Amino acid sequence: MNRLLVIRHAEADGHDTSDPGLSERGARQAQALADRLALDDVSRVLCGPRLRARRTAQAIAERIGVIAEAVPYLDDRTPFPSADRWGDYPAHRREWLDDTPADERDEDGAGIAAAWQEVSGMLEADAPGTLVVVTHAFVVGGFVARALNAAPDAWMRLPIDNTGVTEFQRRANGEIAVLRVNDTAHLRDLQPDGAA
Repeated sequence: MNRLLVIRHAEADGHDTSDPGLSERGARQAQALADRLALDDVSRVLCGPRLRARRTAQAIAERIGVIAEAVPYLDDRTPFPSADRWGDYPAHRREWLDDTPADERDEDGAGIAAAWQEVSGMLEADAPGTLVVVTHAFVVGGFVARALNAAPDAWMRLPIDNTGVTEFQRRANGEIAVLRVNDTAHLRDLQPDGAA
């Protein structure tokens, strides 16, 4: 596979701490995404273990006829600076970062870096096919930052919408290019909740 689509899960039904599934709107988002990806050469679908990521991945996998594989390294996490790395982040973000739940803190983004190594290592320049990864917003942003060797806080400046598609490709020279970020064209015709 030489192409990677990293996707944020569809809209969740409830608060993050309860590991919610998808809302009604989220189910429609996941179906619109699955319909879009049915036209692609998808070889494999991976997802994080949380229910909202698994349900989104299952919609895609069922539509294209593969099995979605849940893996722990794609779980929800937030890059969190270690004591000596607070200078890598703007001071106005400190209070927001301090509110990050302890179980989601990824010290210096080490977990996201390891996940990126795992996922990007599956790409080969001369191998056709697409790997789809369904995960969480900060993981998607972290992957983009890693691919571009961006500043440690770059993920904070990348808005990633529900079912936003971010595309990477391994090129013949070995580099991984970021082709698009947060593409939501498949949601264009999706009616908001309550609309006829």
